This record gives sequence, C-alpha cells and structure tokens, in this order.
Amino acid sequence: MPESRRIVIFGCGALGSLFAGLLAAAGHEVVAVCRNEQQREAIRQRGLQLLEKENQRQVPFQACAELPAGERYDLVIVLVKSFDTEAAAQILAERLSPQSPVLTLQNGLGNAEALAARLQPGQVLAGVTTFGALQEAPGVVRLTGRGECEIGAWDRAAELHLRAAAQLLTGSGLPCSISPNIGAALWKKLAVNAVINPLTALLRVPNGELLQHEELQNLFAVIVEEVWHVAARCRVGLPMPPELVAEVRRVCQLTAANRSSMFRDVEQGRPTEIDAINGAVVRLGRERGVLTPANLTLASLIQTLSQHVAK
Repeated sequence: MPESRRIVIFGCGALGSLFAGLLAAAGHEVVAVCRNEQQREAIRQRGLQLLEKENQRQVPFQACAELPAGERYDLVIVLVKSFDTEAAAQILAERLSPQSPVLTLQNGLGNAEALAARLQPGQVLAGVTTFGALQEAPGVVRLTGRGECEIGAWDRAAELHLRAAAQLLTGSGLPCSISPNIGAALWKKLAVNAVINPLTALLRVPNGELLQHEELQNLFAVIVEEVWHVAARCRVGLPMPPELVAEVRRVCQLTAANRSSMFRDVEQGRPTEIDAINGAVVRLGRERGVLTPANLTLASLIQTLSQHVAK
C-alpha cells in the first residue's frame, strides 16, 4: 500500500470518477469536486461503485460541490470537459494553495494554457491517458480499458513535481511515464481523437466499427495529415502521417467496444469538446495559413448535430 496522499479530482464525470475511485482504493485521501448533484449524492451515500469486467467494489471518498479554500494537496487532477477549463482554472487560482501541483489529463488543446494563465508557473503539469471509463449511472462507473498515463511539466518551474506525481499514479495502479516533450504527446492524442471522436459521434458506432468501413480509410489519412501540417507550423514534431494513421487504427482495435466520449455527449444532448479537438486544428490552421477542410467539415457537422439534438 503506497503512502497516503491528499488528492483532488476536479471534475467527476466518467474518467474523473474512475481516477478518484482507483486512487481512493489505493489508500489515498481523495476529494472529488463534482457539480452533478445526483452523482455527488450517490457517492456521498454509498461510495463509488467501481466495475471492471465481472468484478465490482464500493469505494468511499469525499465528493463536494466546491473545492475547500486554502488547502494544500499533493496532486490536483483536472478532468472537466475542455469548455469548462477556464472556469476551473479561476476556481483553482482562488482556492488552491500555490504549492499544489495541478495536472490536466483532458482531451484536446488549450487546457494547459488556460490553467497556466491563472496558476503559478511551477504548478501546471500536462498529460494524456489511455484509460477508458463509462458512467453507467450516478455513482456507478465501469473501467472499460486499463491504459497508462504520460505527463510532463508545462513550464520548467513545474519539473520539481513530476517524479512525485508519476510515482503517485504508478503506485496506485495507474502506470505513468514522464515525457520530456509533453506538447508532442498532446498533439499525437489530438490526431487520434480528431478521427475517432467525431466519426463515431456522426455515425453512432463504437470505435472498432470505424475499421469495418473501407471508404473511411482515406478520410482517416486526410484528417491526420491536416493535423500533422498544423502541428508542424506550430513547431511540434509528430510521427509522419502514415504512422499516425496506424496509431488511429491501433486505438480503434484496442477500444473496439467503446463508445467515444463525443458519441455519448451527442447521444445524451450534452455539449461536446469539438472546439478543443477538430475546432482547435481549424483555428490554429487559419492562424498559420494551413487549410483544414476535413477538420472544418467535421467540426461544423458536430456543432450542427449537437444543436439539433439539444432542441
């Protein structure tokens, strides 16, 4: 059992609940900031029901609507949707000790920048994770795929927190490595998400079914090439487009039964993170003179679909 640490999970959706549950099960003192009242009350009353294959366990931890002020924590993990990051950053800046490291494991681009604009340079860590989760009901989350985490310092001043954060996660059953170039890792995941998320949401299919349609394979390549060209203009070095397409296919195979977060958001009439994924590719491309028609089309379709479903 690792030494107990004080941890905040800011955002208690599927992935946030999963991380809170796994860290609490490892013996850490977890505070989950949860705005959804049903989710919060379910966790308060009976703990989180954590499901994995045929196994289940109840994991108690603290769930609250607001972060207590002035406290110092060993790690704060931000897992709100990307469109809520600026609001989360403002709350953290007002209520969190500046000695507490803050790690974003969110989808898309712009999250670390939003946190860095409000917090101290030595606080912000950024990363990616391949863990999968599905919230089946308030207070019930299923681990749909064990993966790993990759983290790095957003500013050199935050490097002093890296080893402790990686050891904390790894020791809690969340394997974590340290990246010297976390920006490239964020863009690589963006390339994968830019294909899988909007296409599964538009077609209403699980991830693996994308591989069953030969006519989609050229579209994979076009989307990824646009991401690659924009990343290059942003001075971010990525694997060549064929390697990125191979990574998209690999993720589709590994998560074949999963429904992407964007698919679930569209299905349930919730806002999506399209602006931080394909929308970010379009926006940065315009700023740097790179045409991104495939990403623009996907972003426009998802935005239209979301508005239609929400009515």
